[in-house]
Amino acid sequence: MTTPAPDPLDAPTAALAAAVLEVARHVEDAPMPVPRLFALARSAELTAASPAVAALLGSDGEGGQDALHLTPIDLDDDSPSLGSAAVSDPLARLESVQWPDLAAGGAIACDLAPSAWALRESTAEADLPEGRALRVVVAALSDGTTFSAVRGDEDGYVLGAALLPDISAALLQTLGTTD
Repeated sequence: MTTPAPDPLDAPTAALAAAVLEVARHVEDAPMPVPRLFALARSAELTAASPAVAALLGSDGEGGQDALHLTPIDLDDDSPSLGSAAVSDPLARLESVQWPDLAAGGAIACDLAPSAWALRESTAEADLPEGRALRVVVAALSDGTTFSAVRGDEDGYVLGAALLPDISAALLQTLGTTD
């Protein structure tokens, strides 16, 4: 089996990848009947604007934070109203998202039914379960940078930029970005 060439990880992409993995760990074992949304805020801006947030994040809020570091902010309160069939599709869920002003980007985490997912062609050989729902996290920044994590098996994730092109494109569109 040939391993797909890795996606390049420049500094902004690496920061986005770290945020994607943080979201993936946060939702890893949680039931997910509907997609969950996360705003991605620049941590330095967030801590500078709020001393209380700076204290929670263990920062002094005085610029010591990496300018590229992102803090994911869960926008969903797990309310029962999110359980309607109208928002179970990640693309439909993204149609109604309103990102907060502080968002430098956004992420969506969801489970995709086996019939609902198509991966980028170069990822087709990756170790992904057949006939099983996939847990995915797709994130994008307003500058057009994207990154995704797809839970391939119980041991890990397949990672890369725009692994799920349809969701990545829809997410970029919500941020006012076109590919």
